[in-house]
Amino acid sequence: MTKQEILSQIETLSDRDIKALARTLNALSNMKENKYPFLGNFLGVVEEDSENETEFVCSMPIGREVLNPYRIVYGGITATLADMAMGWMLERRISGKDKFVTLDMNVNYHKAGTGKRLIATARVVNQAQDIWQMACDVRNDRDELVVTTTGTFLQLRRGKE
Repeated sequence: MTKQEILSQIETLSDRDIKALARTLNALSNMKENKYPFLGNFLGVVEEDSENETEFVCSMPIGREVLNPYRIVYGGITATLADMAMGWMLERRISGKDKFVTLDMNVNYHKAGTGKRLIATARVVNQAQDIWQMACDVRNDRDELVVTTTGTFLQLRRGKE
């Protein structure tokens, strides 16, 4: 699609569609500033303060774009938030240029994703060489448990800084 075709289509969008397009454009712009991937920026994932240094906390707002036809957050979105929280914690915890990839993840759904925000709390369960076992709980803004997850991550060694 050309730039002109895109601009022509924008003229036909509803106000609701314009909001979704603005969110997409903001996510693309924010990627340049915060170096966080598009999906995290699109979902509005932000790091939260945590009083417990053995945990990592992040959250995302619940908006129309993440709701399924039953008006609850898509299960895959909730699982993505947990995956991001666990990976983000590892990248914050490890110095250098090392990266992490998810090898395995188990998700247990306990309650529908409703409310205004989802809050993910990640922690390390175990580490054996380059394999990290993680856990994450996702709650809504009413402190109701929505999801519990466990994940196995591989540390990709990228050398020293």
